[in-house]
Amino acid sequence: MAQSDPWSHRCAILVSWSTIDAPMSTIVGTSTAERTVGATGRPRVAVVGSPTRASDDLVGAWLAAGMDVSVTTPVLALATLEAGDVALLRLDVLPTLDGIEPGFDVVPVLEERGIRVLNRPQALLAAHDKLLTAQVLAAAGLRQPHTAHVRTTQRRPQQALPCVVKPRFGSWGADVMLCETTDDLDRALAIASSRQWWARHGALVQELVQPTGRDLRLLIAGGKVVGAAARVAAAGEWRTNVSVGGHLERVEPPPEAIAEAERAAEALAIDLAGVDLLPGGDGWVVLEVNGAIDFDERYVLPGRDMYREIAEALGLPLGPALDSEDAGAAAPASPVHELAAEAGDRIEIRGQVVGGRPRRAEILEVRGEPGHEHFRVRWEDDGHESVYIPGGDARILRSES
Repeated sequence: MAQSDPWSHRCAILVSWSTIDAPMSTIVGTSTAERTVGATGRPRVAVVGSPTRASDDLVGAWLAAGMDVSVTTPVLALATLEAGDVALLRLDVLPTLDGIEPGFDVVPVLEERGIRVLNRPQALLAAHDKLLTAQVLAAAGLRQPHTAHVRTTQRRPQQALPCVVKPRFGSWGADVMLCETTDDLDRALAIASSRQWWARHGALVQELVQPTGRDLRLLIAGGKVVGAAARVAAAGEWRTNVSVGGHLERVEPPPEAIAEAERAAEALAIDLAGVDLLPGGDGWVVLEVNGAIDFDERYVLPGRDMYREIAEALGLPLGPALDSEDAGAAAPASPVHELAAEAGDRIEIRGQVVGGRPRRAEILEVRGEPGHEHFRVRWEDDGHESVYIPGGDARILRSES
């Protein structure tokens, strides 16, 4: 009998008490086999997840390059995709930070139909669950911060100071607390224990990799770096997240950082992701992996066509090469979608969503810097909450109150 994969075994153990309310076959399964092309002669591609500006820009560039592609929900993917088509999962962490957006349960059905699935649940879970990320990276021999899992405030973890307390499923820099003293750590754990996500997953206490005011985020597709940006912290802030005031700068990543990022993506077996790194000692430290990375034209490397390279690295079908005067269309400069909005307004998304009907959501919170606003929203069609980064197909519907 063949030996079991220890990495899959860790996923199976963790998923039993993590965020996924879906059959085990959704998480641990065999790799996707090569699929035959559908009856149209050209596979259809669905980017599956809540609509974001990154997905909007990605789809817009791929449409310009001749791909049959759209953004869709998991349920619509189930209703519209056929054998030979492709589903690229971009399900993100929930705004409540206690799990992942729903949708993993459709994957077994899609794969049974002969639909190729990229960013499979096993890989997305390993990226979004920061405890599992640390375990997988450590097993692969990659440098990453020492991480302890805490489920009680009664016993302080054995972690060198300074350290960081953070949610197990985290994003946007939310509820990430720097602790320089034991009193800081006690206070941070007390705050964490009052959060909704604590009851389900506890918290992580992680070694602090010395902040430099900036870190490096590399975009990986099909195991290769296809884009990069430096994230620069706001004045007086140690976190580099754009959602807490940071900004992006263009960068050419060094070969050593590229190699570490590609190793991290390979360890998680993820198809499209972002890898965050900081220099440490004589090399690079992997801070985390983002399975639903937000990216735009600021990630384009000099002389490269990022969007076309993503498609080619993922083995996705593009149409005929564009004429030279249209060459820029495959990697459009994403416009700054300035949408002045307030909590209580609604947002409507039109255009590239499969099914043709607009989606609407109530804006619960406005986040981000001017010109790069994003919103915490509640979707009207299914009631779930997510973080939405607006694209060119979005408009604000003002509250009448």
